[in-house]
Amino acid sequence: MKTQFKPAHSLIWLSLIAGMSVLSGCSIDINSDDDDKDDEMKQSYHYQITVTNLTQAQPMSPVSLTLHNASTKLWMMGELASNALEVMAEGGDNSQLAELPSVKMAYSGEGILMPGNSQSWMIESMYENYMHLSIATMLVNTNDAFTGKTAIDLSSLDVGMSMHYTTMAYDAGTEANDEINLPGPAAGGEGYNSARNDVDRVHIHPGVLSNAELTGSLLSPEHKFDNPVTKITITRMQ
Repeated sequence: MKTQFKPAHSLIWLSLIAGMSVLSGCSIDINSDDDDKDDEMKQSYHYQITVTNLTQAQPMSPVSLTLHNASTKLWMMGELASNALEVMAEGGDNSQLAELPSVKMAYSGEGILMPGNSQSWMIESMYENYMHLSIATMLVNTNDAFTGKTAIDLSSLDVGMSMHYTTMAYDAGTEANDEINLPGPAAGGEGYNSARNDVDRVHIHPGVLSNAELTGSLLSPEHKFDNPVTKITITRMQ
């Protein structure tokens, strides 16, 4: 069984709701399979996940949370971005991440995570072979910047205990940083494009150039960002 929780929408729709603040996902069970009984645990584990946008003026696409097996990493520094990651990093659509074969359960925010705001989810893990969590979101006023943390092991977290992370901005390496073809509200331009015209490997994002530094840039100085760009808190509730 793969359980999916409210897949993300495209950034065409996101640009219409850029003023929205904190929203939470709701659950949809999209299919079931009796063969998954071998993976089920004797009890379920409940976690509260909170993601906070630390930037000044970079809205973030609907946050993707996926539970998957221990061998899966949604990205690795210096490696090629998968097509699913490229789609999310260029256009904010996290639905392909949720559909990866190694993903057992997927959750998503319903709207943009605005600067300074937080979103929280209650997630349940029911499968002992799928206790690793990945969190990802796009910085939408960029060409292909994203942030998050991949392959967090939840299995050793005791009830009432928390894990805290801050995350840096990554560049998917799939689209040149021209500060023009941006899907976010600053530009309203193109989102995902299958053509790859950059270094084609995941790396630390160099930051953006505003119109004060680059002629033709559609970004203002407030759209610039430093690391970290998000804060993540994971608490085991049950």
